[in-house]
Amino acid sequence: MSIRHRRLQSDYEKIIETFKEGGRILIKAATGTPPEKYQIEFLINSLVMKPDGSVTVKNNHIAEIYLTASYPRQPPQCRMLTPVFHPNIAPHAICIGDHWAAGESLPHLIVRIGEMLSYQSYNLKSPLNGEAAKWASSNGKRFPIDKIDFSAYYEAGDKVLSETQASTIDASSTMQCANCGTVVQGSQIVICSSKHPVCASCAMKCQVCGREICLKCITSKCSSCGRMICVHCHTKCRSCQVDLCLEHTAKCHICASPGCDDCTVTCAACGKPTCLEHIRQVPGTDEYRCSGCSA
Repeated sequence: MSIRHRRLQSDYEKIIETFKEGGRILIKAATGTPPEKYQIEFLINSLVMKPDGSVTVKNNHIAEIYLTASYPRQPPQCRMLTPVFHPNIAPHAICIGDHWAAGESLPHLIVRIGEMLSYQSYNLKSPLNGEAAKWASSNGKRFPIDKIDFSAYYEAGDKVLSETQASTIDASSTMQCANCGTVVQGSQIVICSSKHPVCASCAMKCQVCGREICLKCITSKCSSCGRMICVHCHTKCRSCQVDLCLEHTAKCHICASPGCDDCTVTCAACGKPTCLEHIRQVPGTDEYRCSGCSA
């Protein structure tokens, strides 16, 4: 059995475990044995544009995910089969490339699409839909469209060891890799910081903190330095929602909200970083002052 076949089978088993009947993310269709193409139904509030140009909420959406011959080295091809008005979704594609890592499980990718649909995740810097990006930049107070808590989906089906189980692994131990399904023995078993048992091929280190992580863990890529980071080193810009590592995150000195370089301005009076919500341009000048210094 090829590595790709094992990965497809492992993804399918995790999808069945994660998206059960009665939830708001459902498997509508799966093609292949194991499946290479999925239709996923999202019962999540998102936006669509009506023929008259107005924007309205719709709560039923279908996405297609196709796993090419290059998967998982290359990202899946994702597109919406139903209309969606979102900066990072076009009729032909859903933008996942900036965040894709070969070890990301298919359930996690599906959940990320759900986060995009609910406007809990969006990026205005590199939009696929310029009109939606322009609209979103002026209507940020309406987001998220749906406040669904996705944490249960991220946790479902995870094979995690207890402290006792992790400490008792020895040369005679045999386990199945939590990511690819390969059977691993003894010293070849790697236990990541989240207690996932994986093979050496599915293990790596966070490029910021050096923690042992694995391809089963939720990871992100910092939009500033491009390094792959673990959940402990990850933040999001409050304004544009891009992923950031802690080293490239600026915090507003007034509200402490995290921000990227483009969404953080240094106050000309106090010299402190300030988010866009708490800074204003001084009339008739090129200076910007925070709300504390302009009061």
